[in-house]
Amino acid sequence: MSVSNFLNRIMGRHQPYNALPNNSNANLPGAFPGEEQVIANGNRNNTNSEAINQWMQWVGNWFNYLLIKPIIIFLVVSFRILAKFINVLYFKEKNNHYSSISNSEDGSPISSNHGHDPIDKVNKFVRDLEDNLTPGQLAQEGEYLPPFYQGSYTQALYMTTNRAKFLFVYLTNPHNESSSIIFKKIVTNPNFISLFSNQDVIIWGGDLTNPEAYQLANSLNVTRFPFLGLLCLTRTTTMSPQGPVKTSPKISLISKVQGGFGDELDVNQLIQNKFKKKIAKYEEELSLIRLELRDKFMSQVLLKQQDLNFQESLAKDIAKKNAKKLQKLTEQYLAYNAERFRKLKTNENTESRARIAIKLKDGSRTTVHFPIDWKVDDIYLFVELTNGGYLEQGFVTATVDNAFAEANFQDFKIDYKFKLSSPLPPRTNLDGLKDQYIKDVECVYPNGLLIVEDL
Repeated sequence: MSVSNFLNRIMGRHQPYNALPNNSNANLPGAFPGEEQVIANGNRNNTNSEAINQWMQWVGNWFNYLLIKPIIIFLVVSFRILAKFINVLYFKEKNNHYSSISNSEDGSPISSNHGHDPIDKVNKFVRDLEDNLTPGQLAQEGEYLPPFYQGSYTQALYMTTNRAKFLFVYLTNPHNESSSIIFKKIVTNPNFISLFSNQDVIIWGGDLTNPEAYQLANSLNVTRFPFLGLLCLTRTTTMSPQGPVKTSPKISLISKVQGGFGDELDVNQLIQNKFKKKIAKYEEELSLIRLELRDKFMSQVLLKQQDLNFQESLAKDIAKKNAKKLQKLTEQYLAYNAERFRKLKTNENTESRARIAIKLKDGSRTTVHFPIDWKVDDIYLFVELTNGGYLEQGFVTATVDNAFAEANFQDFKIDYKFKLSSPLPPRTNLDGLKDQYIKDVECVYPNGLLIVEDL
């Protein structure tokens, strides 16, 4: 039904009524009016009804586009947003269980969710276990829970594979726990807790709210909870042309208990058969693996130490070579500049020069007229040449050509082992003024007195 028809019915309007054709009984009671009247009235009614229908249809269309459809779109969008909000609010933790998890090279699960501290996860899991203890268990002497590993499963697995330890894993499902008999009868059993007096036996636990525990349950094909399993390194012996050869160790599940069991079962006998005998069976092989891992570790340490010693020796050799190259380059640099300063000492022209008296470390004093457009670093270079004897008569230096100087002395700087300072107040240290021109330094222009001092 269209909107216009719906509004016509509400307002009491009906479709136009067409009268029957006129006949000879038109004058009888109840007969229709005459033909002309019928035609006139019919034209008028048809015209009015058609206009009203068109107007109502137009109003209905605009009513549909402006009100009905926007309301429907608004409701659809609102319900979708509400569904997203409910999903985030109430199913956030569940979604986190199935966050992406990658595998390590040996196939062990490593969670890619780094937003949760694994130690906090384990501590919370242990606190939840303690809440399930009975007053009698809490009152008993000694430990009432095994020493759960304080870390992630990946860390516990690393301890197991790299130190050849036995690893118990205890997994629970807090949302679908069929029985807690394993926790009450085995995990808290003193006979089971005594297994961990051996430092080569550790235990890790978690529930399915922990991504690592969830992935581990899938890896171990756990079908019922709670689950208590024992893992360790195992290897087999294969034949080769050279004789029997043992395969590389790999982590294996050697015993497990899952779901529940009847009250008539002897729990101590179960612990003995399922765990203690398995530990005794694999202990000898694990001892051999531990020795091999220890030897491998010591070999790696030795190789690293040898490599470190080699790198240190290589660095010392390189440093010595660089020091020799620097010393030779410094001597060439001084020899190249010696002639320039010899001419400076013999030139008595004082025009556009600064008269600087320098007191050397041996107590002698020399006065030199430096061009004012030279830099303070040239004063340091003069002292270095004087200390090295390059400016003395008869001192022979290697010849350095201009091409070599342009290629090697462009940005060369000497590391001076002395400092220059003015004793006149205010006492000025020239070490920070080496790149300034002499004419811009008041303590040396137009006259100056400098003292050479050791650093």
